[in-house]
Amino acid sequence: MKYSVSNTINAPLQKVGEILNDPKASTAWMEGLKKVEHLSGTPGEVGAKSEMHFLHKNKEMKLTETILEKNLPNQIKFSYQSPMGYNEVELRFEEISENTVQQTANNYFDLKGIMKLMGFFFKGMFKKQSLKYLNDFKNYAEK
Repeated sequence: MKYSVSNTINAPLQKVGEILNDPKASTAWMEGLKKVEHLSGTPGEVGAKSEMHFLHKNKEMKLTETILEKNLPNQIKFSYQSPMGYNEVELRFEEISENTVQQTANNYFDLKGIMKLMGFFFKGMFKKQSLKYLNDFKNYAEK
């Protein structure tokens, strides 16, 4: 499953890049993310792996995040591995003006088991959650 979602951030491109370059900032804006544990590689650089610990509807979930590409402040790409499957997210940032940035998330999912059926029938739900994370990031960056 592939899709893209986007929004506009009212903040300078440089600030957006600085937030994304801070591995600990994600716990401040990503709902349900309780902690990030560095596993390997140079933190914040291509190849770095981290374990992300989420609490969602009183259930714990762990994802392994790997930084695949990094060209901040314009682009960064992550992969996420879990028992539910594999997900890649490429975040692209285009400066519209001095204080406006177009944010686009290109998402790819390779789901397993029952999640494969959920992805097929509930693609809109996945897009809605991705857009929620984009809007949460937007709100944090605009503070």
